[in-house]
Amino acid sequence: GEGGKWATALGLLCDMESSHLELDTATYNAAVSACEHEREWVKALWLLGQMTTRRADLDAITYGAAIKACEHGAVWQQSLALFAERCSTFPEPEGIILGSVINSCRSANSWAVACSLLDRERSRWLARDTFNITVNQKALEHELNQKGLNIVAQRPGFLAVLKTGDISTESVTTLVHECVERLGGRGITVVSRLDFPTSGVLVIALGTLTSAPANFVLAQFAARLAVKTYHCLCSGKCLG
Repeated sequence: GEGGKWATALGLLCDMESSHLELDTATYNAAVSACEHEREWVKALWLLGQMTTRRADLDAITYGAAIKACEHGAVWQQSLALFAERCSTFPEPEGIILGSVINSCRSANSWAVACSLLDRERSRWLARDTFNITVNQKALEHELNQKGLNIVAQRPGFLAVLKTGDISTESVTTLVHECVERLGGRGITVVSRLDFPTSGVLVIALGTLTSAPANFVLAQFAARLAVKTYHCLCSGKCLG
């Protein structure tokens, strides 16, 4: 599956069936993933149909790979249907998969559907996120300023921190994580990273990877709704 050779994967499935070997979820998932890598969304959906017919369980990996395949094909109706089916079975937040669905809608210029879906899932995730603890944002800003970090922007559930070129992303996020936990928070999720000599803004969600804030921001990055611009500053003698 990892090589993306969907024709080979489907051939192996047929050979296994002819040999009366059991085709389990993992076997089908490998074939669906191969179709996703090769952007063969029609074949991926056909495999899901085969799994249903043969009563093989569809898990989160199955839905994720099939939705990604539909994203490559910009078939947003199929993406929406699969996402709805996935949520009925696996209701936990999955921002990256939601981002694939939104990107399918975006590619088809179905912006109203994309925005409505993002807003709906955010509300649903927040309703489920019963363990989310809100950190006092003014206190957090004071703590980070004491550590030499500047907050560029702050919203409920996430913040944007300025990273200078003399500190690593890991060092910044470690400081933020320590401050958040000291104030009673329950971890952070790093949404973007910058190389050591690069200065810029780091977006950090206030919550673990399973939290509503983290998945809300991850969905936007996965859907390519976040725009990043890099500027290169050169100094020294011109060489040509």
